[in-house]
Amino acid sequence: MDVDLLVQTCLPKLFAAGLIEPTAHRNKGVAVKKVQVRQIARLWGGMGYVHELNVALETNESVPIIVKRIELPANCTSIGDRRKKASYLHEIAFYENGHAAKLREAGAAVPLPLYTSVENDVMQICMTKLTGNARGDLSVAECRSALTWLATMHALYWGRTEEAIGPNTLGGLQQQGCYWYLDTRPDEWENMPMRGWEGRLKLAAKAIDLRLKADPYQTICMGDAKTANMIFSADGACQMYDFQYAGKAVATHDVAYMLLSAMGDPQSEGELVEFYHAELSRLLELQGVVPPELERLRTSYELSCCDIARWMSGWGWWGWENLMRAKCEKVLFMLDQGKPLTSEAAYVDAMQRAFPV
Repeated sequence: MDVDLLVQTCLPKLFAAGLIEPTAHRNKGVAVKKVQVRQIARLWGGMGYVHELNVALETNESVPIIVKRIELPANCTSIGDRRKKASYLHEIAFYENGHAAKLREAGAAVPLPLYTSVENDVMQICMTKLTGNARGDLSVAECRSALTWLATMHALYWGRTEEAIGPNTLGGLQQQGCYWYLDTRPDEWENMPMRGWEGRLKLAAKAIDLRLKADPYQTICMGDAKTANMIFSADGACQMYDFQYAGKAVATHDVAYMLLSAMGDPQSEGELVEFYHAELSRLLELQGVVPPELERLRTSYELSCCDIARWMSGWGWWGWENLMRAKCEKVLFMLDQGKPLTSEAAYVDAMQRAFPV
């Protein structure tokens, strides 16, 4: 990583964004006194690192730059490696094609992109640093802030998904957003138990996937709305980063994943779903769009909870496992009255009857 070159490439955008005070002498070049490099994270699968560059200027100003450096293996042959490689290319498209700027303008705070590159098996994304504090389990107020962020993104792309997922010259986001979707998780599906409610969920997985793909509440989802990808500013506003899996999906995928993995008190779930609905409705109405009915949104939410539980059942449980199980048992009973149906096709038929689009 050529640190000096990255700094000289990124600084003009920091000037243009007003993140460094302008001075007359900078027309003749940027005066950098010192750059300190600190590794702050390692990427999944050993595919690289995230570094923070603390750039000290001769004007006694200091500015941080975040560098996400992806180093792919020589052969991305496994399903997981191919999924990760594609996700990084889509994240570069997210920044190159103006999605970060759209979100920032709408009021959903994200990093400002400074520079991206793809050279053979090495990719780099340079961006501004979000300032604030990370959280573990979220309070009700923090959940509301995160849901407001998600509602802002969902409303922004409501009914506009095709332009966002087109070729890179258009949008370049994931054709299917969110990283747990069934098409790229056959290994986890195979690992699911064959008996009990998880065995029934395994048989129903395709039916749930098809129903959610046909759900009318499609938009662009953040795709990985967990606390590890959130920073809360001093005034409590949620900011998000890591857009590898941003793409087309039902809006309730983001809501279900965020609540199931992040809310500190599961007793607040119902209230928080209602809060999200109110925020989304307010934003859609400002655009002249008729918002979804609350009960239909609840149905979509419960199906999204089942979809996440399907992935976790074969990958490993975390978050509010008991809550997910309760959602699954409720939905599954409406499909099979408590006894496994004969096939995946039978669950598809039952889904069409119990949860018509």
